[in-house]
Amino acid sequence: MPPIFVMKQKKQPKPRVVVGNHLTVTTWPDGKTTLVWDDEALLQEIRTAIAVHEAKQKSKHQEKYGIKTKSKY
Repeated sequence: MPPIFVMKQKKQPKPRVVVGNHLTVTTWPDGKTTLVWDDEALLQEIRTAIAVHEAKQKSKHQEKYGIKTKSKY
């Protein structure tokens, strides 16, 4: 039986991956960069930021003019 030669495969360099809330950036050793957006996560972050801002503005307005909110209960 002839000898079996197994060639070692060179390890491929691994990319650097940075995962954010709505964006994943993959940078390859050759300098190529890939961006992957998560549109739903971005939209949710924007909606949350708007809601927080509006709540703060409403609270400031109520404090400024002495408006008291009625309890539902």
